[in-house]
Amino acid sequence: MIVSLEGCLIAHTPLSCIINIQGVGYEVFIPLTIDLPKIDEVVKLWIYAIYREDNQSLYGFNTLEERNFFKLIVEKISGIGPRTALAMLSKFKLSELNHCIATKNAILLAGVPGIGKKTAEKIIWELSDKIKSTNVHIIGGNTFNSQQNDAILGLIALGYKRTEAEAMIVKFAEKFPEASADQLIKNAIMIR
Repeated sequence: MIVSLEGCLIAHTPLSCIINIQGVGYEVFIPLTIDLPKIDEVVKLWIYAIYREDNQSLYGFNTLEERNFFKLIVEKISGIGPRTALAMLSKFKLSELNHCIATKNAILLAGVPGIGKKTAEKIIWELSDKIKSTNVHIIGGNTFNSQQNDAILGLIALGYKRTEAEAMIVKFAEKFPEASADQLIKNAIMIR
């Protein structure tokens, strides 16, 4: 079974890349949040392989933790296939997904394409004992408490880009570090 690949990155799209290893090109499906080097540079990805009678699909991730989360979702949650699991890791960073599950935030999870409210609740139910959340989260080099992290995830759910949401929260959180997630979201939108 293939667990990791290391080779020359020869092409990529937002959701896949091709890695050349000793003259053989491997197509690997990837989340949008992945960090890839430039073309013709060496890339190493952790791989989850799915073998079927008519197809072999490879899914690649920067970290072993992301790969293991993907594997857990695909293997343990009935009705969730690799495309939906990849969509989860494309919309949110792993730390954000862990936080959503640990805090039972089904509404935010339901914002992932292919996941409705019932499926989000099912994911939380099946994985809540396997996922732990901490009170402090590091996102993009900034440290946020739980309320600030919830506010960032709320702004993302409202359609803001992750970097934009973080910048909005940083501005307001400096003045009011103990504000609730709702207060942070409302004020961040107002002062924008």
